[in-house]
Amino acid sequence: MFALMVMAGNQEFPLMSVLVWSFIGAVLGDAISFYFGRVFKNKIPNTWPFSKKPEWLEQSKAFFNKHGGKSIFIGRFVGPVRPLIPMVAGMLSMPSGRFLAVNVISAIGWAICYVLPGYIIGSAMRLDIDLPENFRTVFFTTVILVICFIALTIWAYQNLHPERSAYQHMQYVFKSNRTLATVWHRLSAPRTDEPTFPLTSLLTFVVCTLFFLSWIFWVDYAPHPLLTDNALLELSKQVYNESSQKVFVAITMLGDPNLLYFCAGWFAIYLTVKRQYSAMILIGCVTAVSYFSVHFLKEAFGHPRPELLIEPLNSFAFPSGHTTGATVYFGLIAAFIAQETEQHKRWPIYAIGLTLAIVVGFSRIFLGVHWFSDVLGGLLLGFMIVALARVIYSPFNQHSIKHNKTDIWLPIALVTTYLGYYGYEYTNQLTKYAWLDIFSR
Repeated sequence: MFALMVMAGNQEFPLMSVLVWSFIGAVLGDAISFYFGRVFKNKIPNTWPFSKKPEWLEQSKAFFNKHGGKSIFIGRFVGPVRPLIPMVAGMLSMPSGRFLAVNVISAIGWAICYVLPGYIIGSAMRLDIDLPENFRTVFFTTVILVICFIALTIWAYQNLHPERSAYQHMQYVFKSNRTLATVWHRLSAPRTDEPTFPLTSLLTFVVCTLFFLSWIFWVDYAPHPLLTDNALLELSKQVYNESSQKVFVAITMLGDPNLLYFCAGWFAIYLTVKRQYSAMILIGCVTAVSYFSVHFLKEAFGHPRPELLIEPLNSFAFPSGHTTGATVYFGLIAAFIAQETEQHKRWPIYAIGLTLAIVVGFSRIFLGVHWFSDVLGGLLLGFMIVALARVIYSPFNQHSIKHNKTDIWLPIALVTTYLGYYGYEYTNQLTKYAWLDIFSR
C-alpha cells in the first residue's frame, strides 16, 4: 500500500481521487467481509482456510469479545487478526447500523493515515527536493515518537479508569505521600461515592506539553518552512482548483472563530439552564485562553504564511488558530458528552471530535493559508488546553447533566446557527481564500 501511494504521488495522480477511492475501498472491503460473516456464519468454520486454521477465528472472536465495537476501529490499523474482524463481527451479530458507523469513521482515518505518508514522499521525490543531512534522523525519530504517542493514548484509554489496576496502583502511589494525597483529593471529581481523579487528562496534558515544547523548539530552530511544509504546499497546488476550493472552504468554516464563538455561546446558555455554572465558566475561560495563547504565539514566532492568496491574511502563521479553536471546541464538547456516557462507549465520541479537528487542520493546508508545522502546533496546543481544562474542572464536576426532551432546542439552535452562518458567509469565504492563479488552472 505504501509503495502504491509513493507511485501515485510520483506520477501526479489527483490526491482527492486517491483519498476518496481509498476510503470507498476501505468501507466496501470491510462491509463485504461483514456481510459474509452475517450470511455464512455457520458455514465459515468448516470452510478453507479456517477448517485448517481454526485458531484464526478463535483469536479474532477473543479480540472482538474483549474490545466490542471498537475492535473494528482498532483492527483497521493494527493487529494480526485485522482482516477477520469485520467477518467475525458479522458472525457474532453486531448491529449493522453500529458497524456501518464505525466502519465509515475508521475508513476516513485509514485513508488519511495510509495514503498521505506515501503520497507525500512520492511527490517529494518527483519534486527533486534536496534532503538535509539530518533529515532521515529527524524523520524516523518523529515516526517513533508518533507511534509511542498513539500507543500511550490507547493504553491510557484502556487502563486509566477506576476499574483498572493501573489506576488503582497510581492511586496507591499518590495516597502514600501526604502532598500527593492532597493533590489527588483536591483534583478528584466528587460525582460518585469514590471521587475520580482525572488521571487520563493529566497524563494527556503532560505528554502534549512535552510534544508541543519539542515541536516549537524544532520549528524555531530548523530553517523555515520545513521540508514537510514545502512538500504539502506542493500537494496543495496540485489539488487546488475551483471545485476543491469549495469543499475545503466548507470544511475550514467548521473551525471559523466567529462560528465557534456563536456555538460556544449556545452551549454556555445550555449549561446555565442546567445550572452547570462551573462548566459554563470553564467554556468562557477556555475560549479566552485559546484566543490569547494563539495570538501571543503568532506574534512571538512571526512566521509568514504561504504566499498564495490574492489578498494575504493579516496575521502570522504559527500556530494555526482555526486548528487550535476546532480542537478545543470539538474536544471539550466531546469530553462533556463522554462524561455522561458509559466508559466503553466513549471512544467513538472522542474519535469524532478528533477527526473533525484534524480535517479542519488539513483544510488549512490545502487552502494554502498554513504550513503543516502550523497545523500540528495548533493540534498540540488545542490538546493541551482541553486536557488542562478537564483537570482544573474536575473538582467542580459534582453533578451529571440530566437530559430531557426539551433539550432538543440546543441541536436546533446549533444547526440553525451553522446554516445561517454558511448562508451568510460562504461566498465571502470563497473570495477570501481565492488564489492568485486559480483561474489559470
